[in-house]
Amino acid sequence: MDQALSFIAYAAAASLLVGFGVGWWAASQRKDNSADIIESLKKEVEAAKAAHRSYEQSVTEHFAGTAQLLHRMQDDYRSIYSHIASGAQTLCDGDLGDQLALNEQQRSHQNFLEPGEPAPPRDYAPKKSPDERGQLAEDFGLEKSYADS
Repeated sequence: MDQALSFIAYAAAASLLVGFGVGWWAASQRKDNSADIIESLKKEVEAAKAAHRSYEQSVTEHFAGTAQLLHRMQDDYRSIYSHIASGAQTLCDGDLGDQLALNEQQRSHQNFLEPGEPAPPRDYAPKKSPDERGQLAEDFGLEKSYADS
């Protein structure tokens, strides 16, 4: 019986050593593989960041181009209006030509806000005379009715 017990002890010790050896080998293989995985993930993150920066740059360029087009459109509108007003003043009878010219003068004398300046509040309503009730008055447009009850 002593021989069987010693055989089992030797077999257990040998199995334990073989298990440690296989575990150490597997751990060393996994460690090298995880470093490769980490490097590939770092490269993917850098590629995603570069793509995001490129997207942000394209959005910025798009809106800058849109702003330039809007400014050009505004300038074209002014020049077309000026052309029509001068043509109307030359070709039409006095009233229409004078009215368009007057509107052009009023437009040219308006103070346009610089970009970035806050616009004044537009919570007013035009009146024909100072004594008239404005459109923002509570009773504007309501008829007063005195019903006998």
